[in-house]
Amino acid sequence: MYAVSQVRQPDDLVQVAFDSLRERICVLDRSGSIVLTNHAWKQSVREGGADPARCGPGVNYLQVCRIATGPFAEHALEAAIGIECVLRGACPQFALDYPCPSPSRKAWFRLIVRPLRPPHAGALVLHPEITNQMLLAEKLRGAEAHYGALLENPVDVATVLAGDGTVRYQSPASERVLGIRAEALAGHAIFEFVHPDDSPALQQVLRDSLRYPTRKHFCEYRFRNPDGSWRMLEGIARKLLSDPVAGVILNSRDITHRKLAERTLLEKQDALRRDRDEWEALTARLLRRQEEEHRHVAAELNGKLSQRLASMRLRAAHMAAPGQSGALQECVASLGGDLHQLGRDLYPAMLDHFGLAVALRGYCAEVARKRGIPVNCVHRGISTRVPVQIAVVLHRVAEEALENAVRHAHANQAWVTLSRTAGGIRLIVRDDGAGFDPAAVPPGSGLGLLAMRARLRAINGSLSIRSRPGGGTEVIALTPLAAAPPAP
Repeated sequence: MYAVSQVRQPDDLVQVAFDSLRERICVLDRSGSIVLTNHAWKQSVREGGADPARCGPGVNYLQVCRIATGPFAEHALEAAIGIECVLRGACPQFALDYPCPSPSRKAWFRLIVRPLRPPHAGALVLHPEITNQMLLAEKLRGAEAHYGALLENPVDVATVLAGDGTVRYQSPASERVLGIRAEALAGHAIFEFVHPDDSPALQQVLRDSLRYPTRKHFCEYRFRNPDGSWRMLEGIARKLLSDPVAGVILNSRDITHRKLAERTLLEKQDALRRDRDEWEALTARLLRRQEEEHRHVAAELNGKLSQRLASMRLRAAHMAAPGQSGALQECVASLGGDLHQLGRDLYPAMLDHFGLAVALRGYCAEVARKRGIPVNCVHRGISTRVPVQIAVVLHRVAEEALENAVRHAHANQAWVTLSRTAGGIRLIVRDDGAGFDPAAVPPGSGLGLLAMRARLRAINGSLSIRSRPGGGTEVIALTPLAAAPPAP
């Protein structure tokens, strides 16, 4: 009961209300001395690490502000001048924004000084925190500077058009971007400055913008320069929903340099494509010429030279002395075998006589006999009517793949599969050798792979390699059923 009666006394009620305020408040007498402070003032003094004896009742606040030192001395002196002005009655109110001297955080406060109502003499000093307002103001200033720079240096030109294409407004950026003053466009139809070939498309964009007001409509059109040349613009049109009169805003951007760069890039790509096509045609022609020469030389070796060697062998048998004819005949026979093998290496004659399947099976048997590794050869649905060009290419691919399997991969076994597909012929050469990482092969290395790809490209075929270290290698060649037309 005693506590309640104490709180209900008028002075205590004033003090309770005074302490409940969030702002830091103190009351000064006419000399500037502190006569009363609230709870927020005392708490801020403790949090700031200041001496309560120098910031409480009995301390002359004006004197403290006048003798303040440090980075905020200028603000303290300005505050002292303002407080003294209010105490003398020279001004009805004083306000000052200042940063918080506390090193713990970045904050701002506002000093507000108001005179006490008569008959009391003195002033009321408030220190409300305005950190949030200052941060928002700082962001606002940054945004204003950013958008101000955009407005001063725009990359787009804004045009407000009537439904018939008349320019109702042209942004000032028109002179810098388009080289023509905005006044020269206002009141004229935009189609007077647009290329005749692009006018129908721009008219359609205006109609679509009025018909579908919530959509954005894109267009590209050529705009006439003052010197009569044309520049390429990219525009985005949309209906002005806030405009009571049917109007369309068209934001245009100059893309002339981009279009020129795209055109140059396309021209270079076309030139590279032509060079590639010419190189592939030349490669195909050289490969065909090489196979024809190999075929001709092999025919000469297996035909005329073999017959002449056989004739020499018969003559040597009659001319040689007793006991020497066997050695001479053996030498001639060995020379004939070497020439026959050379002819087979230059061109597999079995392709012409028995077809791809038989020639490939014979070659696999020869590799197994000479290299000592089993080569399993299987063919499915392959007739003897495979075009010679395709047969030669597939035979060469098989030769190269088996050579790599024996020489580089050190395989113990190999498998060759030749089959007919819906669109052509598939050749698969697989081994159980060391394998490799196809992605790690540097471009330009591996002449065998390059030769296989070049041969297959010459007949519109393709090559794929599947391999991994320690997991063997699989070479897959796909060719069409018909050979490619000869290169010019």
